[in-house]
Amino acid sequence: MAFLNALFTAALDNNLVFAQLVGMVSVVLVAGRPQDSWCFGGMVAVATAVAGALGWPLYTQLLQPWGVAYLAPLAYVLVSWTAIVVIATVLGAGKTVAERERLLRTCPIIACNAAVLAVSLGNAAAAETLTWDAALGSSLGAGLGVLLAVVLFAFVRDRIDERLVPAALRGLPITLVTASLMALAFTGVAGIAGGLFV
Repeated sequence: MAFLNALFTAALDNNLVFAQLVGMVSVVLVAGRPQDSWCFGGMVAVATAVAGALGWPLYTQLLQPWGVAYLAPLAYVLVSWTAIVVIATVLGAGKTVAERERLLRTCPIIACNAAVLAVSLGNAAAAETLTWDAALGSSLGAGLGVLLAVVLFAFVRDRIDERLVPAALRGLPITLVTASLMALAFTGVAGIAGGLFV
């Protein structure tokens, strides 16, 4: 039950993109290209889940006992970067050289994304009271929540006709207005998903 509660709470109630606004960089990056939202969102989701799932035992079993907990952000970036490079290599198999290079160029951006670091650091901050299954559920849920938010936002943003938007709001301003409205929608369901498995 702790796993399911943490999974749904992280995915819907405490969504890193809309409820906490930590992963807004992901949304802004794919706002102009919804066709890349599944690939980019999936890479961020896997990096978030892997960094959180591997970061918790790394922190509790290695960094904290040895007294080098201050190295946690660097360790999380390295773990997520390794996972992202593996994913980009698998996704790039059978594609052109330009597409593979584009995928590999996004690896450092995704690895250093605030959403990826937020889950790992959040799990490390609650390491005293968090169990492994709750940390795993939180990590997977945060990854699924980021994927859901990135894909939904990209397709909503694609439906906006820029010609109907006032000139002063075109581009980044309408992107931020759209993100704030979606954040309001996610906040409206806060408390529902996590309360299902209490």
